[in-house]
Amino acid sequence: METLEAAQCPVCSELVEVPNPWVGLEVECPECGEVLRVVEVHPLKFYYAFDPDDEPLPDE
Repeated sequence: METLEAAQCPVCSELVEVPNPWVGLEVECPECGEVLRVVEVHPLKFYYAFDPDDEPLPDE
């Protein structure tokens, strides 16, 4: 049986629905396109999938 959970995007506050979520799952916000990572399932909570400090800098 599929469980549909929903939570707000931390970037744009759009409601993001996720079927059968699990911690570590990455989803994309349908409104702003931000990639989010599930950090808690009950209640469903997201955080940014990519920490800006961990992203490689472009070659100069």
